[in-house]
Amino acid sequence: MLAAPAFSALAPAEKSSVSVECVKGSGLIQVNIENHRKIGNVVIEVRDAKGDVVYREEGKALTGELVRRLDKGMFPNGPATVTVESRDFRITRAFEVK
Repeated sequence: MLAAPAFSALAPAEKSSVSVECVKGSGLIQVNIENHRKIGNVVIEVRDAKGDVVYREEGKALTGELVRRLDKGMFPNGPATVTVESRDFRITRAFEVK
């Protein structure tokens, strides 16, 4: 009988990352997603300060990197959060729409 270490379904934080760029002078919000392997099915949700979902996208990424550019005009000004979920991770980042 062979024994092997158990692995978590979630990747270590250093192997997956999500960043949000929301610059005042730009009309776009850029969401960058990186993973140590193919991302696969992914859900991106943006919530406003009240917790209401203002944007949701479901898709499939066939590589370890995904970049989304969202029109800032779709979102109310103020604090917001983006949550990215895939089979390996669930990461939430806060940002502010200016």
